[in-house]
Amino acid sequence: MFAIAALDELASGVPSSGAPDIERTLGLSHGGTTAILFLVPGLFGLVLDPVVFWLAERVGRPRMIRLGLAAHAVAAFAAAWAPGPVSLAGAMALWFVAAGAATGLSEAILVDAWPDRQARTMARWTLLSLIGDFAGPALVGVLATAIGGHAAWRPAFVVTGALFTVWTIATCARAFPAPPARADDDDEPPLWQAVRDALRDRVLIAWMFGTALCNLLDEILVVFASLHVRDDLGAGPAWQSVTIGAFVAGGALGLVALDRVLARWPGRERRALIATGAACAVAFAAWLAAPTAWLSALGMVGVGVTAAPLYPLASAQAYARRPGRASVVIVASNLFAPMSLALPWLLGLVADHTSVTTALWLLIAQPIGILALAITTGDRGNRGSRTDGAP
Repeated sequence: MFAIAALDELASGVPSSGAPDIERTLGLSHGGTTAILFLVPGLFGLVLDPVVFWLAERVGRPRMIRLGLAAHAVAAFAAAWAPGPVSLAGAMALWFVAAGAATGLSEAILVDAWPDRQARTMARWTLLSLIGDFAGPALVGVLATAIGGHAAWRPAFVVTGALFTVWTIATCARAFPAPPARADDDDEPPLWQAVRDALRDRVLIAWMFGTALCNLLDEILVVFASLHVRDDLGAGPAWQSVTIGAFVAGGALGLVALDRVLARWPGRERRALIATGAACAVAFAAWLAAPTAWLSALGMVGVGVTAAPLYPLASAQAYARRPGRASVVIVASNLFAPMSLALPWLLGLVADHTSVTTALWLLIAQPIGILALAITTGDRGNRGSRTDGAP
């Protein structure tokens, strides 16, 4: 099931890296491309994801995951043969909803199956996602080289659809991990009531905000770091690629290290949060102060090592507030989905009206915010709170 994380991120990399060619092929503007590939599908996902999780509680998570994988395959094939912007927007809307069903529910199953090692589960999930992040653009690049043209996004969607078809068949032949039985399983409130109760839990809301902050030192950093290397350091595309590659490599190292540290010293999640949050703030400031491209690339390794563990650690704190009900946390986290959609646009405005460097300095809010949450919530972030809203 961890492979679904890699497959989902690989699929997400196809429209992201293929966006320039999609824009050229369909004669779109920059804004139109963004709306078709990200904004409209994101809004569909925001509205329909809770419905998907509600249905999963009635028909079962495994069945909904298989349905999501199959729908993902259909959406990929539809996108590959989309004749125009409207049909492509429809295919991408189905794509986003299917991803919520397949990926979100798979994550929930894994977190609930091993409640005593949620941080390690999320570290492995994030590592597989990181591999998928690299594989998506690589697939588009390989296909572009192979066909010698600018329409690689269409065959890339076909390959993605084929992969999802194979994985749908594979999941039909295997059982999914089941969560451990608990004495109070029969007293579980339905999803909507549980979500309503969760939104009264101030510590849970704080950690959901923390996980939303983790969007900063992710794709947003990749975009602005490339601009920084080009505009502020005067380096070319090669150094931009090296810098981003250093960030990805550092992130992989950080996630592997986190898994091993927590395996050796279980129960140290809060200490790990404090240590990585503080180290990330320092590493990020040092990277941004680097005066040359090669020092920037070297510093980016440190940023990746310290930034990558923040998301799995913060997510584990949120999941710990609702033991055995990961679906509740995922649905409740939609409260911060508008924030995730708006952040790139707001930071772009800052960069337009001030500078890329100023926008980059704002990204340090992620490690500082996570560090503040780890210190102020104390051990409350690890205590499951099922129905009350007290911190």
